[in-house]
Amino acid sequence: MHPSPRAVPAHPFWADRQRPSRLIAPGIVGVVGFLIAVIGSWVPSVWYDEAATVTSATRSWAALGREVQHVDVVHATYYAFMHVWFAAVGYSPFTLRLPSAIAVGVTAALVVVLDSRLIGIRVGVVAGVLFALLPRVTWMGAEGRSFAIGALLATAATLLLLTALDRTSRSGRRAWPWWVAYSVVSFLGGAVFLYLVLVTIGHGVSVVAIRRLQRRSSRSPLLAWAVSAGVAVLAVAPLAVLSSAQAAQISWIRHVSWHTVSEVLVTQFSYENTGFAVLLWVLVAVGVVFALRSTVARRLIAVAGPWVLVPTLGLIAASVVTHPLYSPRYVAFATPAAALLMAAPTALLPDRWFRPAAIVVVVLAVGLTAPSWVAQRTVTAKDDSAWSEVAALIGRQRLAEPSSARDVILYGPVQRHPKATSRIIEETYPAAFAGLRDPLLITPAGAGDSLWETPRPLSDAGSAVGSASTVWLVTATKPDVRADVAATLHRAGLHEAQQWRIARTWVVRYTR
Repeated sequence: MHPSPRAVPAHPFWADRQRPSRLIAPGIVGVVGFLIAVIGSWVPSVWYDEAATVTSATRSWAALGREVQHVDVVHATYYAFMHVWFAAVGYSPFTLRLPSAIAVGVTAALVVVLDSRLIGIRVGVVAGVLFALLPRVTWMGAEGRSFAIGALLATAATLLLLTALDRTSRSGRRAWPWWVAYSVVSFLGGAVFLYLVLVTIGHGVSVVAIRRLQRRSSRSPLLAWAVSAGVAVLAVAPLAVLSSAQAAQISWIRHVSWHTVSEVLVTQFSYENTGFAVLLWVLVAVGVVFALRSTVARRLIAVAGPWVLVPTLGLIAASVVTHPLYSPRYVAFATPAAALLMAAPTALLPDRWFRPAAIVVVVLAVGLTAPSWVAQRTVTAKDDSAWSEVAALIGRQRLAEPSSARDVILYGPVQRHPKATSRIIEETYPAAFAGLRDPLLITPAGAGDSLWETPRPLSDAGSAVGSASTVWLVTATKPDVRADVAATLHRAGLHEAQQWRIARTWVVRYTR
């Protein structure tokens, strides 16, 4: 017999020695989550945002320090971590994304643990599986950015908060080490991604709600949270100040409008998958309705609700009052909370109905998320970049050239990213470009204090290529600079020999 879903667990799940499966289940779900995230993660081409990780994390410590003083200080902690990671395992598109896949697996395991604390192990397993299947999670598990790590730290902080609250509520149990751990992890979350401070603020709402459900008037848990959270927020405050000076980095975010509704309801958790969004919000609505008669469900909503609502509504409100701050992917750290809410309705079912209902929910989730997972594991899945194919093409063509060939390469613009050039492809796939000379390069990315390199204008190409026998041009389809480059090179005695279009990139070869 399983415990009633309405009975609040009297102790941490790991203390139940009679149920070793409670230790095994999180591990199994974690492995499943990792596999879902990591399989095929090497297929999509690296894209602009990931290239920022590569070019930042592969430069020296001194160069990274110079960079974050001018740009991307908000990502400095993540870049530092990836610098150490690349030093240990080397760079490739697979190793770039592997930490995110690992983070998804660990988070899935922690979701099981967290839901076990709130409701029970069976519902925890459902929540952990649903987390791994969320389209936003399958996306961020194969993304070389900090989103998955942010979700992991948010989940760990929430679990530490519950443990600290339980210990504070029981006389004779030392609670302060747990509050210290909570403060440290909350600080790390904000350092990795500044918006995680909103999760810490949301925890305050959770503490008040949980105390009301328990009908306890003691202020010590709220005070303990306020001190721990205050230390974490103050520690990360310098990063917030420095980041505000670089606010131009997020000038691409759209102003809040009617499109924001769709972004919150679909894009935020069910990335480009309306069907999964319908399943998610139907389950959340059912859980909220049934919570009216279930203390346990209300406790879960008290934890997961603020985790979703405070960051989402806070960013939207700030975007209205100041400048645009809300982007759906910037709330990816709330995906574990979404999974907890999705699994909540299964906790309210009698034992004989739980298993078939859980199977139906998981099967529906698998069927709905599968198209997203497949689409996210294609070459052009990320911003239609296809840089891997561009690099492969140039590599093949160069192999067919005589060993005496004197090739140079010119880099045009990158579509939708005017601050970078197509040299970004060489930064992310360097092997194919080994030995090619870039005559327009002034300062490489790692030698300056900016994110990208400093080049001379393409109009200087004619005089810069010298006596090169072959000139390659890699450039965006928009703006299309091929005609201007061709005219410049024609005056230098070079003529177009061949060209290829790969997604949003032109590759052109000129010869004498």
